[in-house]
Amino acid sequence: MSRAAAMALCVLALVAGGASRGLSQNETDHGALHHGEAPMVMVDSSVAVDVGVDEKPGDTLYTEGKLWNEKGEAVNLEEVLDLPTLLIPAYYNCPRSCSLLLASMATAIRDLDLFPAMEYRVVTLSFSREETPADAARAKAQYMNILGDGYPEEAWTFLVGDPESIARICDSMGYRFTRNGPNAYAHPNVALAVAPRGKIIRYLYGPDFLTADIKMGLQEAARGMASVSIRKVVTFCFDYDPESRGYVLNIYRSMGTLVLTLVGLMFLYLVLGPKGRRRERV
Repeated sequence: MSRAAAMALCVLALVAGGASRGLSQNETDHGALHHGEAPMVMVDSSVAVDVGVDEKPGDTLYTEGKLWNEKGEAVNLEEVLDLPTLLIPAYYNCPRSCSLLLASMATAIRDLDLFPAMEYRVVTLSFSREETPADAARAKAQYMNILGDGYPEEAWTFLVGDPESIARICDSMGYRFTRNGPNAYAHPNVALAVAPRGKIIRYLYGPDFLTADIKMGLQEAARGMASVSIRKVVTFCFDYDPESRGYVLNIYRSMGTLVLTLVGLMFLYLVLGPKGRRRERV
């Protein structure tokens, strides 16, 4: 191998190492994103977990089973889903990301230029076997405070259910969570845009939501047009800026990818180029 090729190889190794460290740091800060999966909540390493999202756009949710709203009334999920709906699996006593997830949803829909309870609904479904309508009522009061007095209470429903019903509903949406203690769960952060009667349209990954993404999901749900999620790709190159409530380009990560690509091309040129020129001389 020529000296130039060896030098290029060393530079490639150094840049790759830096990019790898940067990605590892990002995964530590934000949670690794894999295809079809939302960020996971950290749990005790001694507990085996099966957590993630297997996207099922176009499928229909399981809408049978025993569910109760925040008033303690028995409800049928298909009847609740009579409008384009944002469906949020969560649990109300979550000490970590659920509060951020639901508060972010409340903030996003507060700025939405659609009429709640007329053009769309929001439904939060607790997957905790321990939670009751009283827990749902306390959660609803908390997030309705973010929305203000003008937001109709009937536009956001908080549900609980029996374990078998919850398991079947979550399985139908491809939502995998793990119970790792009394009222403690490892789970993804995601919401679903759902068409009337339960057709899955789009997955919206949290815990931060953008009003524009929410509106697009609801409009697609109104048309019944299922689509694949794009935010899993966007979050690799862009970071969410809570001050501007938008995505900003992560210069270091993007430049690292660009430099790595250019060095790789240079390495190939230095290794393969001289061989081609030698063959031409012969």
